[in-house]
Amino acid sequence: MENFVYHHPVKIIFGDDVLAQLGHELSSLGRHVLFVYGQASIKKTGLYERITGILENSGIGYTEFGGIRPNPLLSTVREGITAARESGCEAILAVGGGSVIDSGKAISAGVMVEHDIWKFFTGKKTVAQALPLLSIPTVAGSGSEINHGMVLTNDELKLKFGFAHRHLYPRVCIADPSLTCSVTAEQTGYGCVDALCHSLEPYLTTRAVGIEFQKRYLENCTRTIIQAARGCIDSPDSHDHRASMLWSSMMAMSPLSTAGVGRVHHSLHVIEHGLSALHNIPHGAGLAALLIGWLNYHLKQWDNSISGWGEEVFGVAGHSLPQKAEATIESLKRLLISLGCPICLDDLGLTEKDIDPIAAHAREQLRVRRIPGVDEHTSLVVLQNSLQSR
Repeated sequence: MENFVYHHPVKIIFGDDVLAQLGHELSSLGRHVLFVYGQASIKKTGLYERITGILENSGIGYTEFGGIRPNPLLSTVREGITAARESGCEAILAVGGGSVIDSGKAISAGVMVEHDIWKFFTGKKTVAQALPLLSIPTVAGSGSEINHGMVLTNDELKLKFGFAHRHLYPRVCIADPSLTCSVTAEQTGYGCVDALCHSLEPYLTTRAVGIEFQKRYLENCTRTIIQAARGCIDSPDSHDHRASMLWSSMMAMSPLSTAGVGRVHHSLHVIEHGLSALHNIPHGAGLAALLIGWLNYHLKQWDNSISGWGEEVFGVAGHSLPQKAEATIESLKRLLISLGCPICLDDLGLTEKDIDPIAAHAREQLRVRRIPGVDEHTSLVVLQNSLQSR
């Protein structure tokens, strides 16, 4: 195990009816907030009225900023920064999935600087301060509600980059599992894949030894995520399954999951960013379409880790490491199909002509910061492996 500093400054309020604590928690962050949300679902479910009612009853002023779309856009965030400045917002309230919360983080940091927010993502500037943010997740999977990262798509340049900084941690996360009950089976499947990859990537890419606790932690996160996702699809209104899905996906992105494991990389996410930037595919769907090809590319290199993960998560058996590793990939493929997820790029309507631009996108990311395990050639081969199901 390698040396580490564990710091997670997010106050998490989890459970039934915890939304009632919103007014109290926000009052210590600011008296006027930018209320950031997505598209129509928040109003269809009645959550919009509940939140605005709490704000009004608590004497907290708010400026609305809705319409955040999946794969959130830089241009939209720029508009949000302007809205927050002009209305004198003192805090950000982000209610929705990962796209909404990422946008809220970007606005919270962008309000505090004169330069363009994109400079954070290109490594030209770093965050010195940000407005306090309170997150309320309505979709399980991204973990953005408790982490310090954000991802945006520059709609002018067709680039999707990520950036993380300790000042981007939400101050408070209010997580009520019932708020995720309206999530569709398709969104649940995609959220499962996103959360699964958050736990799988560090598990496979760490080179640290003596990290049995972290391995068991990540395996348990993954098992729980899979079981909960299946339960949510079969019984959409099940409180227990929704709670388990939300909490396990949050814990997959907790800094505890990588404490002591040393430097790890999320190369699958990096390759997928090009896919969703250029084709506006849901992030979870893009990960699912690339996952099998990515594992097959690294099969010989990671056969020990893949087989160990498969034994603990799927109960695979075999006489050799390669057999168990291949059985793990087959089990994962069956899982994706059962969740209604794509298993190759062909399932998304993409062909060989689409590969080079996606691989080139990885090159653009590598110009900003070096990411172990990723280069344009690796991206190209993974994409080729992912074209059709094998």
